[in-house]
Amino acid sequence: MSDNDPTKDISAKYDTKPTFETILEELRSFRASVELRFDQVDKRFDQLDVRLHRIEADGHDTQSKFHSLRADFNELRNTLKEHFPVIH
Repeated sequence: MSDNDPTKDISAKYDTKPTFETILEELRSFRASVELRFDQVDKRFDQLDVRLHRIEADGHDTQSKFHSLRADFNELRNTLKEHFPVIH
C-alpha cells in the first residue's frame, strides 16, 4: 500500500488534537497575562484614587482656611471702622 491509498486509516495523519491543545495552552497563557496586566492597572487606579482623595481633602481644607481668614479680615475691618471712622 502506498501513502496515498484512500483505504488507509487517515486519522493518525490528520490528528489535530495536539494542535488544539497547543492553541488552548497559548490562549490560557495569554489570558493569564492579560489578567495580570489588568490587576496591575487596577492597582494603579486604586493608588490614583487615594492620591486624588488626598488632593481633594487638601483643597477643601485650604478653602475652609481661606473662608476663615476672610471672616477674620472682615472682622478686623469692622473693628477698625469702629475705632477709625475715616476707613471705609
